[in-house]
Amino acid sequence: MNLGKELHYQYRSLRLVRGFLTGRFINCNLQITYRCNFKCQICDFWKREHNPAEELSLDDIRTIGRKLNEFGTIIISLAGGEPLIRDDLCDIITVLNATGHFPILITNGWYVNETVARDILKAGLQEISVSVDYIDPARHDSQRGCPGSWGRAVNALELFQKNRPDRRNRVHMISVLMDDNLEDVEALIKLSREIGVTYMINLHSWNRGAKARRLPDKSVTRHLLDLKRKYPEFVTLTSYIENLDQAILQGGVGDCRTGRLLMNIDNCGNVARCTERLDEPVGNILKEDIHELRRRLWNVCDTQPCAQCWTSCRGFAESMTKAPRWRQYKEFLHSVKPR
Repeated sequence: MNLGKELHYQYRSLRLVRGFLTGRFINCNLQITYRCNFKCQICDFWKREHNPAEELSLDDIRTIGRKLNEFGTIIISLAGGEPLIRDDLCDIITVLNATGHFPILITNGWYVNETVARDILKAGLQEISVSVDYIDPARHDSQRGCPGSWGRAVNALELFQKNRPDRRNRVHMISVLMDDNLEDVEALIKLSREIGVTYMINLHSWNRGAKARRLPDKSVTRHLLDLKRKYPEFVTLTSYIENLDQAILQGGVGDCRTGRLLMNIDNCGNVARCTERLDEPVGNILKEDIHELRRRLWNVCDTQPCAQCWTSCRGFAESMTKAPRWRQYKEFLHSVKPR
């Protein structure tokens, strides 16, 4: 065991737990690129050209990490686009880890090979999720707009599982829950178990851009809770699943706490309450005082009620700060316990 790394992990963990208990920022989505090699039907970032020269530099990301550290340790989700398109991804992970945070990311898996899997985990990535939406490769490839994407995703999961240094470096298969894949979930959980990774879901959100609404057309909560009881590999929090039927029926869940528990920073440093509100920034983290930006985010949260989504990032942040906390903490710790 590397004592320095272990102490750094425990220090960040204690600061994150403090965030859970005090209701401060615990999650930040950081779009490090909007570039992507896929043409997913449920996304529209790929429909525009994006100039890599306009993306955050490594120094910019270091500045962001240091400013966010004033609020404590934060789970920083490196988002896109496809994050692995960036050649300096390992350096980004190292910087965010060093500035006191837990970097995680979601990938389509296309660019993953043995070297990539080993290097990004070694750099300090705490958690990685690979997108797989269907058990049938052809359906997944069609949805993602890229032939061969299912096979690359499954291979990526196998490589991440093989190379993760500790079980606390979580590896998930993640599916967007839509109108046509509820019956695939159990088979995908079984596939995750075969690979040796865990499984999560994220309810489809259509509010940003001009995407079609693709929510399931029936109740899902009871079925998914049954699967969670049956398969320990299914690690989506119970509290998140319990709200899915409401989100599907009403198009979202009320009392949104984005802006207080979660924020979004785009690839230019613009800060908004969430990914769905990219076009409503409150300022730029590279140019303005972080405490003033927090005040504006709090004001948006308190004066502009929203009930238009139930994404997993929002659901996690809110679940970890609400009753029954003991259940959320127990489930979370179960998924990150060391070997």
